[in-house]
Amino acid sequence: MPTLAPDHADLFDDAGKPPRLLELEVAAIIRRPNSPRRHFDADEMQGLADSIAHYGMKQPILVQGTVGGYRLVAGERRLRAHEMLGLATIYALVTSGNPDELALVENVQRVDLDALELAEALARLIERYGYTQEQLGRIIGKSQSNVSHTLRLNSLPETIKHEYAAAHHDVSRSTLIEIAWIKDLEEQMALWEQVKAGDGTVQAARSRKDAAKEPALRTMSAVGRFLDALRRATARLGDPREHRAYVDDMQRQELLRLRRRIDLLLGEDPLVD
Repeated sequence: MPTLAPDHADLFDDAGKPPRLLELEVAAIIRRPNSPRRHFDADEMQGLADSIAHYGMKQPILVQGTVGGYRLVAGERRLRAHEMLGLATIYALVTSGNPDELALVENVQRVDLDALELAEALARLIERYGYTQEQLGRIIGKSQSNVSHTLRLNSLPETIKHEYAAAHHDVSRSTLIEIAWIKDLEEQMALWEQVKAGDGTVQAARSRKDAAKEPALRTMSAVGRFLDALRRATARLGDPREHRAYVDDMQRQELLRLRRRIDLLLGEDPLVD
């Protein structure tokens, strides 16, 4: 049974005491296998390392005591930057609480996750602890609807996820959400290609697409309604041969007129009665 979320009024409270600040050996810190951050841009990492080299680290990483030392809770990028610089030690705050929640909150407060990383992290908390969307909203300080829209990003095609992570971080969260709520895969991919090409928002791309195919949509809609009605009628009729003997002259003429209209719809010459 998953553990339900407790009251998250103060996730960083350590039994009523402030977190301890320690200087730890970089090589001795145990990494977390389920870190919320999944992608590490090389240029951004180099920029962070340069900043730390010139100005020092302004915010310690978060760790928790565990068997054999200290396990990283939050601050994967800062820890990696220290490794890039060849620094032997790093400052860390020792805290308590649910490590998955702590890592997520710390990254959200720093705006340190992209939209897809946040969606994956929220989904892992639901799977692991059985949280509701409302509980997740309280954890990260967002509304339930915001959480719902963010979770929807997990349904995006893998191609879009990969391309966003690799080269299209400039696409906004709201645009990704709009694409995620589209149910048709072909339409999702077509709109994604337009957005990548710089065609603006999804709304603009969809408006242009809909305007181009509006006449066809109207025709398809009418034909679709006709076929739907015809399918229901023939289903109720059953085997037509069972009713052949009961067709009178007036019904026969009506059926022939219907057949001629279907022939016209199919582009065939109407049968001559």
